[in-house]
Amino acid sequence: MQYPIRVSPVDHDNLTPRQAKQSAKMGELGMRDASLLMRTLLNYPDFLRAIGRISTRVRQTSDFSERLYQLACMRTVWLHDCEYLWASHRAECLEIGITDEELFEVAVGPSSTKLEGQDRLIVEAIDQMYFTHYLEDETWDAIQKFGHEAVMDVMINYGFYLTLGGVTNSFGVPLDEGLSGYSEGLVELRASQDHTEAAKTKAPYIGKAIEDYPKRVDEADYSNLSPTQLEQTGRMGRRGKASTSKLQKCMINYVEFLKAMSPFGKRAIDTTCLPPRVWQLACMRTVWLCDSEYLWSQHRKACLKFGVTDEDLLGVAEGPDSSHLTRFDRITVGAVDDLYFNNRISDEYWGQFDQFGPEGITDLILVYGLYVLQSCLARNFATTLEPNSLGYLPELQSLRVNQHR
Repeated sequence: MQYPIRVSPVDHDNLTPRQAKQSAKMGELGMRDASLLMRTLLNYPDFLRAIGRISTRVRQTSDFSERLYQLACMRTVWLHDCEYLWASHRAECLEIGITDEELFEVAVGPSSTKLEGQDRLIVEAIDQMYFTHYLEDETWDAIQKFGHEAVMDVMINYGFYLTLGGVTNSFGVPLDEGLSGYSEGLVELRASQDHTEAAKTKAPYIGKAIEDYPKRVDEADYSNLSPTQLEQTGRMGRRGKASTSKLQKCMINYVEFLKAMSPFGKRAIDTTCLPPRVWQLACMRTVWLCDSEYLWSQHRKACLKFGVTDEDLLGVAEGPDSSHLTRFDRITVGAVDDLYFNNRISDEYWGQFDQFGPEGITDLILVYGLYVLQSCLARNFATTLEPNSLGYLPELQSLRVNQHR
């Protein structure tokens, strides 16, 4: 659906130096006649820098054909109800021969009897990412046949468009002139769809311990890295050392993925304007909702260093109404819930993050998008806990029942 406008496009006659520099880097996408979304995002040059490489990977260099890329995008933005992105990508789909009739079946989803072959596979993959953050074995195996980094491309496509959709919906970007939103048939379909049962149909590992997941990706042997892997680890600082985490050692098997993700992760973690407590709690609520015990374990250790207690984290797991949360902790957890369940920050929390800088709100959305994606990685790789690390504490186990959508 369309939302009220909260952020207007930039005035190209009065760009700040940082906006002007970013505009010049973007070529046609940074010009005054670019789409309303691009002109609106120019208000946030750090956000644009963060998503630049991931956008290139998703749109231009992935292991998937243009058709499958677009269908993955369309299913993602449909599930997250971003009418702007649906409209803009519909125009791109029509240009490459994907019809409105086919897009309707993408919106229907896996229950459609008309989706076949690779089209069905990619739609099912996106649904599995959305509902359980985990590709079923059959889906994982089928996608691997497209290329070495194909499974990563599915996850990066999903992570990128849920992030972009969250920004677009939260900003209230209106449709560009000449674009059509949801058709009457799609409006009726959206009103009739109930995803509750879909989430229950195939979820073999929801609520299970991390060691019950089948191991899919092993940690790379840092004594025997390829030249491209060595080059990449050299760029990664402490995260590229042999002492890095198990998840990082798994990711080095996918160099192109890491190249694409580097600016995204750097902004969300290293140069974010959010205070450490805020971004850690945003991270923890995200990985809790995605049921990534590995990331919960890792960031619990970091949280304790920042003075976040296990009682605070119990509140994070219980949600924004928990009595264990203080005022701004509640706001942080509530804003993440807005993004996870509605893909839009509500009026209640909009503007609350401006106190941390002009890109406070986009930095929050970046943290959310990054840790949805990293949760998907950890779950799909079946990354086990680090030595001497604790997973979910016993008092959290009962809360996992209502953890997913």
